[in-house]
Amino acid sequence: MSIAPIPPISAAIAPVGTAAASQPATGPSFGVVLERALGSLNQQINEADRLALALAAGEDVDLHEVMLALETASIGLQAALQIRNRALEAYREVMSMPI
Repeated sequence: MSIAPIPPISAAIAPVGTAAASQPATGPSFGVVLERALGSLNQQINEADRLALALAAGEDVDLHEVMLALETASIGLQAALQIRNRALEAYREVMSMPI
C-alpha cells in the first residue's frame, strides 16, 4: 500500500492584492441558492399535504410513505426556521455595532 504525498498549498494561494483576488466567485449567487432551497422545501411540504389528504380520503396510500413525507417536511421546516433565526440574530448583532 502506498500513500500519495499531499501537494503544497502555497502554489494555489494568490498573494493579497493581485488580480486573481479581485475576481468574483463563480457559481450561483446566495439568492439563487436560497430560492432553490425554499422551492424544494415548498415542494416537500406540498407533497406531504397531498399524501396526508389522500390518506384521509381513504385512497390507496401507504401509511409509512405519508409519515415519512410528513417528517421530512417537518424537519426541513424546522431547519429553515433555525436558519432564519440565526440570520436575524446576526443581522441584529451587526446593526447594534457602533460605527
